[in-house]
Amino acid sequence: MHTKRILQKIKQTIDALKLDLKGKIVLTEAATGPYCVTPIIAALSGAEKVFAFTKPSKYGSIEDVINQTNLFLSLAPEMAQKIQIINNLTPTIISQADIITNSGHLRPLNDKVLKHVKKGCVVSLMYEAWEWREGDLDLNFCKKNNIEVGAINERHPDVDVFNYLGDMAIKQIFDAGLNPYKNKFILLCNNDFGPYIADTLSKNCSELLVIEEEQNKNKYQHLPILFSDTFYHPIIPVNFKNADAIIFSAYPFDKNWIGGKKSEINIDLIQNQLNTPFIIRFSGNIDETYCKNKINYYPESINSGHMGIIPSEIGFDPIIRLQSGGLKVGEALLNGNKTHNNVNILDIL
Repeated sequence: MHTKRILQKIKQTIDALKLDLKGKIVLTEAATGPYCVTPIIAALSGAEKVFAFTKPSKYGSIEDVINQTNLFLSLAPEMAQKIQIINNLTPTIISQADIITNSGHLRPLNDKVLKHVKKGCVVSLMYEAWEWREGDLDLNFCKKNNIEVGAINERHPDVDVFNYLGDMAIKQIFDAGLNPYKNKFILLCNNDFGPYIADTLSKNCSELLVIEEEQNKNKYQHLPILFSDTFYHPIIPVNFKNADAIIFSAYPFDKNWIGGKKSEINIDLIQNQLNTPFIIRFSGNIDETYCKNKINYYPESINSGHMGIIPSEIGFDPIIRLQSGGLKVGEALLNGNKTHNNVNILDIL
């Protein structure tokens, strides 16, 4: 891990966003991998105190979290007094926070947690508003108790996380044992990820067919692709019969999209139109039990509602931008300035 370079990128992103948390107390997570940057960003942005909650996970132990955080603290020792890594989320700690992020270790932010927040505390969703999941945050409780919740505009020019989606799709292709170069692919999609994935993929493969909903066609007009508005009943042209794979992305992520007759999209329809059908699961559920013996797919298993790949799998850059933007949402909710450089930085839920 190139800690010094990562720290430079964090500071550059903070400067670009003019992120200012002076005098604020932030409750977020401490994690491993690229997500370890979150408390570092908050501290470097001037936060008075950063409570970083952690717990053991498949990604690492508490000791791993502490060791990785300390790598950054060794380069910026002025942060050491600001960041407190905790593994017990007490009412006393919760009640001090001005900003709470809905980061992974803190989820779910339900009434058991939120009942302890002080007046004026805000919650920052570290993703876009349309991606909100009930299991992550009790939005009704927040509304009833005047806890303001904002979601990041990931497409803000100084955040610009969506332009990493194509890189994520390319990584999935490689991880599945395939190559984009001189091969044909199909993007089966119904959400805002689609144009960003298509933009990158169309530049790296020989031909790209996008199967979408009709109302989204205009979002692809600038791209060198073939478009079909048959999302729910995919029609695949004969010249794509040998396509290497379908990149699949559908929202809501926790809905059962591909499977038997009870699913939105019948797997038999896809299977019958391709010589060697293969699905790369970017986002959206498929009926794994039903599809297992009918079609090959990657990854083999994904928890319901979760994506098949997350931004951290392609490095630190998208996470630095995402987490900085999420903390900017907290700042914006507190000071009432919902724009940055004349562009909305958040959506209120």
